[in-house]
Amino acid sequence: MSAHAPVAALRVANEAFLVSSTIERCPKTMMIRELVVNAIEAASRAEGHKSVDIMAVRIDDVPKLCIRNAGRGMSAVELDRICDLASSLYKHNSLDANFGMGAKVASLPSNKHGLRYRSCKDGTVSEVILCQRDGVYGRLRRGNDAGGTPIEVIDASETCRAEGGYDLKTDWTEVVLFGNAATQNTVIDPYGGNPRVDADWLMKTLLLRFFRIPADVVVRLSPEVLGGGQARPMETLAVFGVTAAQTETARTPSGISIHYRYYPPVVGAPLPAFGAMAHPRGLGCIVYKDEIYDPRIGPRWGLDAPTYGIPFGAKFCSVFVELPDDYLVRPEAYRQFLRFRGGDQRQVFLQDFGQLVTAYLPAWLKAIIRSHGPQQEKFVDEIEDELRDLVMELGITPEFMPSPPSARSAEAKPSPKPTVQRPADQREPKAPPKPPVPPPSPPRKFERPPEIIGLDSDELIEERGLKGRAAKFYQTSHQLFVNLKYPAVLAVAAQLEAEFDAALNAERMRGVAQSVAGWAITRRIARALIYSLSKKAAGWPAEDVKRAQSPESFSLIADDWATIVEPARKRMEADLGADWPAAADAPPAEPRSLATAA
Repeated sequence: MSAHAPVAALRVANEAFLVSSTIERCPKTMMIRELVVNAIEAASRAEGHKSVDIMAVRIDDVPKLCIRNAGRGMSAVELDRICDLASSLYKHNSLDANFGMGAKVASLPSNKHGLRYRSCKDGTVSEVILCQRDGVYGRLRRGNDAGGTPIEVIDASETCRAEGGYDLKTDWTEVVLFGNAATQNTVIDPYGGNPRVDADWLMKTLLLRFFRIPADVVVRLSPEVLGGGQARPMETLAVFGVTAAQTETARTPSGISIHYRYYPPVVGAPLPAFGAMAHPRGLGCIVYKDEIYDPRIGPRWGLDAPTYGIPFGAKFCSVFVELPDDYLVRPEAYRQFLRFRGGDQRQVFLQDFGQLVTAYLPAWLKAIIRSHGPQQEKFVDEIEDELRDLVMELGITPEFMPSPPSARSAEAKPSPKPTVQRPADQREPKAPPKPPVPPPSPPRKFERPPEIIGLDSDELIEERGLKGRAAKFYQTSHQLFVNLKYPAVLAVAAQLEAEFDAALNAERMRGVAQSVAGWAITRRIARALIYSLSKKAAGWPAEDVKRAQSPESFSLIADDWATIVEPARKRMEADLGADWPAAADAPPAEPRSLATAA
C-alpha cells in the first residue's frame, strides 16, 4: 500500500491465532461441499474432457477419500501459493464469489493428520500435505534441500508412476483426506465419529447440496464410495425432476422460479431412501446459484409443509424456490446458509417464501393435496361462518392490508364557456356554493377466518406434530389443524355417551357423540384463535400473539372442557332428534375427568 494512502491498513498481530480460529470455527460438514465445488470449477475450465472422480485410495492399506479433477494443473510454485488462506488461482476473491479459503478451512479440522494435494502440470506432479502439528496448521516439511531450506512441496512424479493409476500426460489435481489419524477410514468415517455419519453420507451430502452441476462436467462416483456395485455419475435433484409424475415451474415478477413436483405413491413399495443415489419424493429447499440451502426433508418437511400450502401428501410433493443470481442475498462466510443483503443481514429461510409458494401453487397440485386429506366434518363450515361473524364483531383487519387505492381524478369536463361581463345592475345574484360531496369510502376489509382441518388419523396427527397436542395454527397458510383424538375430545364424547346411553340406536348415538365432541372442542379452540388475532390491534407484541397461538396454549384451552358440556349436550339432543325424545327429562351425568376418558 502506498505511503500516501488515506489510511494505514490493519495488520494481524497474532497470525497463528487468526489462522487457527478461522479453521476451528468452520462447520466440519461443509468440507465435501468446498472440495467438490473446487473440483467442479477446475474441471469446467479444462480444454478437453471435463470430469471429477470421487473415489477411494489406500494409504498404508487404509481407505482414504480422494477427489480428483481433470482441470488445469498447478506447478510447485502455484501449489505452494494456493495453500495459504484467502489465496486462490484463476479465480477472483469476493464476498459474492470465492473466498479462496473454503476448502482448506473446512477440511483441516477433520484432517489434522493430513490433507494431501497432488497436481500434475506438463508431466510433473507436485505434492504438498497440509496438516496440524503441535497445535499449528501449515504445510508439512519433508526435509531440507541442499542449501538447508525446508522442503514443503515435493516432486511426486516417480511416486505416482510407481503407484499406478495416474496419467501424467494430462493435467489434473487431486486431494486425499487422511483424517485425524493414520488408521481412520475417511470413506465411511470422514469426521472421525464427530459427527457420526450414515453409510450413505456422501450421496446424501451431494444430493442435498448440488441442485444442478454444469452440463459439460461429469462427476463420477466409484464403487468404493457407493458401497459396492458399479461406478456411476452423480445425479442431482434437477435431473431427478424427469422422474416426477407431474411437474411445473412458476416464475414470479421478481425472477424467482418455484419448481413444484409430485411423485405418486407406489402401492406396496416403500419410499425411496438416499442409498444408491435414490432420493426422497418429498422435500423443500432454496436454490441459489445451483446450490441448495435450508433443505427440509423427512418429518421436518412433513411438519413444515402446511406453511407452503401442502397440508397433506407432503411426502410425495417437492418444492424448490430458486432465486435469481442477482437476488439480494449472499452466502455467509462458510457457505452454510444465505443471508439477506442490507439491513440486519438475517439468515434466509425457506419459510420466508411460504406465502409466495402458496400463492403460485398449481391447481392440479391443489387437487392432489386435497385427495390425500381426510374427509372433513360437516360442522367445519358452520364454525367458519361463526368465526367470520366474530372477526367482523371484533373488527380484525388483515395483517398485511393493501393500501387503499388513491382517489381517481375527476373525469375531464368540457372547457367552460367564456363568461360575458354584464353591468352590475343586470347581474343575477350568486347562488350559495354547494357543499363538496365526499368520495365514497372503500368497503372495509376483515381478516378471513382460518381454514379448519380436523385430523382423526394417527398418521396425520403424528405428521403434524400433534401427538399430545390439541391444535396447531399455520399463520402463512392460515390453517388450523385440530387433533380430534386429543384427550379432551375423547372426554367430552365419553361424557355425552354416559348421559345419552338410553338412546334407541347406540351405534348412531356413539357416532353423534364423537362428532359433537369434535365440534365443541374445535369451536372453542377456533374462537380462542380469533381472539388472539384481535390482540395485534391491542398492542400485543408479535411474539406474545404467537405464544397465544401455540399448540400448548390451544391444549390448555381444550383441557378446560367442562364449560362446553352444556352447549354440547344441547347439540347432541338436536342431532339425535327423534332418537332421543326424553332428552329434556334426562338428568345430567357427573363430568368425567380427562384421565378417565383417556
